[in-house]
Amino acid sequence: MNGISVVFPGKAVLGESPIWSWSRARLLWVDTLGASLNYFDPVTGRNVKHAMPGPLGFVVEKNTGELIIGIGCHVELIDRAGKRRRIATAPHAQEGFRLNDASLDSSGRLWVGLIDEELQDGSGYLYRFDPDGKWHTVDAGFTLINGISWSLDCKTLYVTDSRRGVIYGYDNDPDSGEVSHRREVASINPKKGKPDGLIVDQYGFLLSVLFDGAAIARISPEGEIERWINLPVQRPTSCAFADNDRYLYITSARLGISETLLEKMPYSGALLRLDYKRALEI
Repeated sequence: MNGISVVFPGKAVLGESPIWSWSRARLLWVDTLGASLNYFDPVTGRNVKHAMPGPLGFVVEKNTGELIIGIGCHVELIDRAGKRRRIATAPHAQEGFRLNDASLDSSGRLWVGLIDEELQDGSGYLYRFDPDGKWHTVDAGFTLINGISWSLDCKTLYVTDSRRGVIYGYDNDPDSGEVSHRREVASINPKKGKPDGLIVDQYGFLLSVLFDGAAIARISPEGEIERWINLPVQRPTSCAFADNDRYLYITSARLGISETLLEKMPYSGALLRLDYKRALEI
């Protein structure tokens, strides 16, 4: 497939949350249900896996190089020496729930979703966890809250509800972290897949990774799907640019994939790399 390569042929149960770590020159990603934090070196192709004590919803990196991860309903900090410590627990934490996708804004506030693992309709929350340790419940009523990102000017917050196939937009005040005026920005036909991880490219287009859709939808800020970028895995999950905007890394899952489909798509669960510049030229 043009411009796409398999850089790590792993077999992640549910690969998720890729981020580029500037301080480590590594791509970090998690296997949520495989309970591992992974460090991938694009120079050597080596992937180092660190086992975690429970389902790992996300990893993000602070400006200091410290990492924040979500384990179950808890938020933990990993210092530069690799030592973990718990710093918070989600306000609505309860049995059968866990933190899911997350992003840090430009002020170091953590935006994160909480989901019911049985995906009861409307049971999920969107939180903002501030550097002072205070939680704010931003919104509720999600079923499978996912991909969280911002427009280039940071005036719009994007939040995905995968089960409903909708990407929402909020007016965002980047100084205060307050949001308002939720509206539907884009809706994905379920036959095309479920919108999962979400980032915004250098041109302001949304890149929504389609679980069960074997593709990424490139969506304009106005909500129009500009193109589909096909992938060699049925269940891609999320994506992140590396140290420039040319190469896009994509995580994927083997979760729920039949043996028959695995024969057709053997790289399910692998880490992929897309030459994004080339993809836009096609």
